Amino acid sequence: MKKRVTIFALILMAVFNPIWGICEDNDPKDPVSAIQKRIFHKSHELGLPFGYIPDDDFYEVLPVGVSYTYNFNENWAWEVARGLYFVNQEKDLKGKLEIEFGVTPSEFSEPKYMIHSSIMMKPFYGKESIWNKGIVNKESYFLIGGGVVNYERQFSYGEPSTENALSINLGYGSRYFITETLCLNIEIRDMITFKEEETVNNIFIGCTVGFRFNLSPRETEKDQTVDMMKTYLKKNDENE
Repeated sequence: MKKRVTIFALILMAVFNPIWGICEDNDPKDPVSAIQKRIFHKSHELGLPFGYIPDDDFYEVLPVGVSYTYNFNENWAWEVARGLYFVNQEKDLKGKLEIEFGVTPSEFSEPKYMIHSSIMMKPFYGKESIWNKGIVNKESYFLIGGGVVNYERQFSYGEPSTENALSINLGYGSRYFITETLCLNIEIRDMITFKEEETVNNIFIGCTVGFRFNLSPRETEKDQTVDMMKTYLKKNDENE
């Protein structure tokens, strides 16, 4: 009887021990992760932004311009200046109001240009596979800033005038590193402009082609092993 119990216990241990081993390997308390430094970090970026503002009442607005961004570190940056000139095409709305309804808007504003400055927070960094044939590095960022938007105010009577309105913008974007010096930024911004008679809220969807560079070489990290080897070889040459 005792032999049977002993054999039965050995069989149970042989059966369940491998299962316990597998469970230990899959312990959720031991996650696997890989953290990598941002290999494409540069201090300066000159950009050529262009995009589209789809929700203006009277114009199809196509902004084009230039920008300069200074990167403090891997997590924070300052878009020092971003100037956009608006290429406008009049929508059919104004013509339909005049032709079909005999109504002419008493006043409508045409955006001309804008200058903004923004702070960027860059918490996300990673890689994406392109058709399983290549890898592209990218970082994503949030931004908040402000500036001025210039309007040309046209009236159904009298001469047109201009208005410079304060504006703030909130946005989110992703920067894709094409090479060590070239990148492509894809972003969306919510622009809130405080005009004299009303507050206007417009959406900007666009891209920026960026050229990234450093004004001075970055200090490289020193490898103590390499330094020791160089010292050893130098002493060995002197002894010979």
